[in-house]
Amino acid sequence: MEADNGNKSEKKKEDLPQKNESWIDKAEAFIDEAADKIHKSDTYRKADETVEEATKKLFRKAGRWWGKL
Repeated sequence: MEADNGNKSEKKKEDLPQKNESWIDKAEAFIDEAADKIHKSDTYRKADETVEEATKKLFRKAGRWWGKL
């Protein structure tokens, strides 16, 4: 009986890394799909344009201030 228990615990230890890799792969696939959906959305595009405009304004103003020093 002790030999059987030893074999079962060894199998469980061997299965654990495989399960972890499977879960990691599934999580990565889910994250990739969600990221693609976000990047393709209109909301993301509009936010990106808004941030880009704000950044341009900020650097233009900083350039004006830099010229006054």
